[in-house]
Amino acid sequence: MTFKRPYGAGLAALAVGLFAATAAYAEPTVNKGDNAWMLTSTVLVLLMTIPGLALFYGGLVRSKNMLSVLAQVFYTVCIVTVLWALYGYSLAFTGGSDFIGGFSKAFLMGVTPDSKAATFSVDANISELVYVCFQMTFAAITPALIVGAFAERMKFAAIALFIPIWVTVIYFPIAHMVWYWPGPDAIQDAAKALAAAADGDAKTKAQAPSTRSTPTPAGSSRRVRSTSPAAPSCTSTPASPAWSARC
Repeated sequence: MTFKRPYGAGLAALAVGLFAATAAYAEPTVNKGDNAWMLTSTVLVLLMTIPGLALFYGGLVRSKNMLSVLAQVFYTVCIVTVLWALYGYSLAFTGGSDFIGGFSKAFLMGVTPDSKAATFSVDANISELVYVCFQMTFAAITPALIVGAFAERMKFAAIALFIPIWVTVIYFPIAHMVWYWPGPDAIQDAAKALAAAADGDAKTKAQAPSTRSTPTPAGSSRRVRSTSPAAPSCTSTPASPAWSARC
C-alpha cells in the first residue's frame, strides 16, 4: 500500500504564509520594546540635567551662589523645552537645506500618536512623540552644560537672553546637519519613485510619434521630386553652350 504525500497542499500553505509575512513586513511597525527603551533613555537624560547637573554645578560654587546656579540650569531646561516644541524640532529634524530644516513641523504640526519616526534599521520605526522627547532632552542638556563655564560670572538676565539665541543659532543647525536623515525607508521609497519615473519617461518616449522621414520602399510608384537643375533638351536653342555639349 502506498500513500501520496500532500506536496501540493503543503506548497500552497507555504506560499500563503510567505505572502502574509511579506505583507506584514512591508508596513513599518513600531516595536513596543524600542519605544520603552527610548522612554527610559529620555528619563535618564532628563535626570542627568535636573537635578543631576544642577546639583553638580551647585556643589562647585560658593554656597551663596548655589541657588543662582540651580535657577540657571532649571531655566535653561525649561526655555529650551518650550523652544523645541515651538520650532526647534522642525528646524532640526525636517528636510530643508543641508544646513537647517524648515518650519513644516513648527508647533509640532503633524506629530500625532500614530506618526512614526525612522531609525537606522529598515522597517523599524518608533513613535515620533517619543523621538521628539528623546531629542528634546539632549537639546536641553547641551546648553545647560555651558552654565558651568560662566557660573558666578553672569547675571540671570544675560543668561536668559543668551540661551535662546545660542540654541537657535548654534544647536538647531548643528543637530540638523549631524543627526537628521530621512531614514532607510525613505531612501528605498525614493529609489522606487526614481525607478518608476525612469520607466515612465522611457515609456513616454517609446510611445511618442517618430519625426524621422520614412524611406520609400523598393518598387514603390511614389515619385521623388528632384532638387537638381533640369538637364538641357536637344530642342533648346542651338546657340546655347549646354546644347552644344549635349547634342
